[in-house]
Amino acid sequence: MTRPDISPSLPDATAGTGGPGRKSSGRLVAMDGLRFAAAAAVLLYHFTATSTVTSYWGADPVHAFPLLNEVTRYGWLGVELFFMISGFVILLSADGRGVAGFVASRVGRLFPAYWACIVLTAGLQQFWSGGRQTTLVETLVNLTMVQDLFEVTGVQVVFWTLLVELKFYLLVLVVLAFGPLTRNRVLAFAALWPLAGWAAQEAGARWLADWLVPDYAPYFAVGMLLFLAYRDGFDVVTSTLLAGGLVLCVLRVLDAAGRASDLQGVPVNPVITVMVLLASVAAVWATTLRGRTAPPRRVTAVLGTVGALTYPVYLVHTQFGYAVIDVLAHETTRTVALFAAGALSLVLAVVIHYGVERPTSARLRRAVQSGLVRAGDALRPRGRVPIPRA
Repeated sequence: MTRPDISPSLPDATAGTGGPGRKSSGRLVAMDGLRFAAAAAVLLYHFTATSTVTSYWGADPVHAFPLLNEVTRYGWLGVELFFMISGFVILLSADGRGVAGFVASRVGRLFPAYWACIVLTAGLQQFWSGGRQTTLVETLVNLTMVQDLFEVTGVQVVFWTLLVELKFYLLVLVVLAFGPLTRNRVLAFAALWPLAGWAAQEAGARWLADWLVPDYAPYFAVGMLLFLAYRDGFDVVTSTLLAGGLVLCVLRVLDAAGRASDLQGVPVNPVITVMVLLASVAAVWATTLRGRTAPPRRVTAVLGTVGALTYPVYLVHTQFGYAVIDVLAHETTRTVALFAAGALSLVLAVVIHYGVERPTSARLRRAVQSGLVRAGDALRPRGRVPIPRA
């Protein structure tokens, strides 16, 4: 699977870490902070490391930000972190839900902010000639979130990762169709998916490999196994599969490091890459540890807020950030332009979250669930009416 612009690696880990009446731990708010840190890493990667931004700065990123680039050249690993978090939180969200409830929760969570981002980006392109220019038809196809299936350009660079997420959700739906997320089902899912993807890739079954996303399946699998350890505790089987998943992740990320070097035109150290990956796994695991005391209320509020802003920040940052850099790079210092690009991304995220997501997400979720339940009732075969005996 190829990716545009960003080297092998993003998410959307967009599920919440809990919900009304659902099992959760106050300690999991730390995962919201971790998600935002991953988004910030990807944002800085796009603004100060990827080769695409060269034309906007008027210089290679390594020359524009020589010190910062030493760190941000590894920012693409935020995508791998997002996929691991997604493996955890999507199963946490799906646990105890049926198919209709899961589909409704994902539609309500993903699409309002996504549609708002497309509208805003389409408006931006009316005034800015840089970045990705899409036709009206291409923009409308983007509303489906599966534009890559039709080989249509995404209006934002990062949209390709959303299709990876949707493929993961489809596999979760298949598992849910067999019943609740039991330990054995999750273990089988986490073990067989990466292996099936690898086998399809090695066999040259391109269509199947595209749907099984073997480049990213190990990251989701590690997140799923951490979910299982969080819910049921570690045991020999879970620990063994987790170790195997980590090996697959290391192999994938080592290959990705080489492609990242080629893409950026600077050396991406494979040892540092593996260290960042392992630190990311440890960070996800650490956020799931149950503490004796809940975090302070203010800390919980701050982490909850940044967690809520993570998805819209991720959606809007490339096109709008690049536009700010393009306009300001030659009018002010690069540091000011960089801060302005990040600030605009954050402001737009606040507008999308409070102006669009909060008023519409729950309503959309309820409408979708109600519609799916009614459709299921209509399709369910009716029992025969007994014929009364004379």
